[in-house]
Amino acid sequence: MSNEKEASMEAQKAELFERAPIPRAVMKLAIPTVLSSLVMVIYNLADTYFVEMLNNPTQNAAVTLAAPVLLAFNAVNNLFGVGGSSLMSRYLGQKEYKAVQKSSAVSFYCALGFSVMFSLAFLIFHTQLLVILGAAEDTAAVTWQYLRWTTVCGAVPAILNVVMANLVRAEGSALHASIGTMSGCLLNIILDPVFILPFGLDMGAAGAGLATFISNCVACLYFFTLIRVRRGRTFVCVDPRMFSFDIAILKQICAVGIPAAIQNLLNVTGMTVLNNFTASYGTTAVAAMGISQKINMIPMYISMGLSQGVMPLVGYNFASGNRNRMRKAVTFAARISVSFILLMTVVYFVGSEGLFGMFMKDEEVIAYGSRFLHGMCIGLAFLTVDFLAVGVFQACGLGKYSLTFAILRKVVLEIPALFILNWLWPLYGLAYAQTCAEFVLAIAAVILLRKILRESDRNLNSH
Repeated sequence: MSNEKEASMEAQKAELFERAPIPRAVMKLAIPTVLSSLVMVIYNLADTYFVEMLNNPTQNAAVTLAAPVLLAFNAVNNLFGVGGSSLMSRYLGQKEYKAVQKSSAVSFYCALGFSVMFSLAFLIFHTQLLVILGAAEDTAAVTWQYLRWTTVCGAVPAILNVVMANLVRAEGSALHASIGTMSGCLLNIILDPVFILPFGLDMGAAGAGLATFISNCVACLYFFTLIRVRRGRTFVCVDPRMFSFDIAILKQICAVGIPAAIQNLLNVTGMTVLNNFTASYGTTAVAAMGISQKINMIPMYISMGLSQGVMPLVGYNFASGNRNRMRKAVTFAARISVSFILLMTVVYFVGSEGLFGMFMKDEEVIAYGSRFLHGMCIGLAFLTVDFLAVGVFQACGLGKYSLTFAILRKVVLEIPALFILNWLWPLYGLAYAQTCAEFVLAIAAVILLRKILRESDRNLNSH
């Protein structure tokens, strides 16, 4: 890359990360990320919505049971997407531009290798894994048909398009990252009814899996085209010549990425435990729990999108030493996010039956699901604080804090709560386990964030 191009790119990054007013900088980074998160939620709901149009609880239960496997993709996404993007943002703040390119290449090719291994592992051990997921005799075959497309064929494009979106977002190109993500999601929504419903290919849950596979391939194609077109104007690099097993870069990626990956693996574990508990109450309960989780994803993904969107700004200013700007960005993001989520909580609690009726006409499923949604939505405000805190930890390279949160969330709090609440309040208590965990974590999040900012102030004052 020429010195002139590098200087031009540096000026563009400095304007956004160093000089733009905080509200404008946060919104420029966060709004596209939140929009893409919303589209992803709609895309997740689309599978459920169109499968439910078949009026077959077994088909919907299969999509629910497969969810932990798709969630496990996020372990690889976070290892190299979150870990790599965090490192890129910090290198940008330090003006180490060659290191930015190299860290993006390392993240991309490591993600490619891991995604191939993921596909092969599931292909070889799918029979045993279906049992672990809680698939019964009536749901195992349909669950496998769905996962054959989304995992055996689809793990590579599903993982790479998310990792590349993170890398593109790390240098401030949140709009391009979101366009790539949304292009795949919107195509999936268009293809779902064609592949799932009787008027089209009538493939049921398997059709939902095929639509997901195709849409992820299109999203990957967008990012490859973007990087090609913007060559010389982007620090994101997938040139194999820039890849090497650089121990220093790998260690820094893993310092943030491994805790983030462990967090998602524990999320998979928690979801699997929840599905197994719910499965003991029958297919109708599983279908209701699955729909509840997906409806609850809307505000949850908005919170997640905001925390991911603000990460590059936080990481850049942490690395450059501008802690005051970093503090203002975190505070502004927290006010916006918590205010919105509190409003959503009221809407969800009051309108739970109406929301459920949009996805299922079965009165028994609506009765179960409405009560499940009550338990889940109460914890949304706490979850928002937790997401923002983890985003700050990851942006600053503080993997030890995000790892602590991951272990506390699932191992110490949520999974034990599932056992206890199911015993105290069979079935319905399961929906309150996450709320209990997030309440405790929200308190810990506020304490740790204050500690990080105080330590940053002391370090600056000592220099």
